Amino acid sequence: MTSNPYAAWFPGWGPDRPAPLSGDVSQWFKIFSPTVTVNGRGEPELEARIVRDVATYGAQLGPLTQLVLALANGQAPPADELEKLDQINHAIQDEKRDYESGVRDRARRALTELRQQDPTALAAVLDEFRTG
Repeated sequence: MTSNPYAAWFPGWGPDRPAPLSGDVSQWFKIFSPTVTVNGRGEPELEARIVRDVATYGAQLGPLTQLVLALANGQAPPADELEKLDQINHAIQDEKRDYESGVRDRARRALTELRQQDPTALAAVLDEFRTG
């Protein structure tokens, strides 16, 4: 085991304490690449998946901006931007379908677990949703 060169100057920095800058480096990247959280009416988890896995807001707005500007100037919409937007739209629809089926799968797993652990509670939950 290597010794910590700072231990002599900083009490409490014994041999078991990690050296400065030896931790998770992803923390440093978060400083330079902040996470943007948008709270709206939609599903935050779905929105995050779309922005992370399909297209960032900029990637979605870029083609839209080009198309709107072309139409506003009386020009034909750029075919490549229209194609990008179409691909993004299809990928978003696929992500939405996957998300919706995932919600149902998670609900089924939770209800199955509840049935195994407490059938009476399962009946109460199901009754709650039948009447609500």
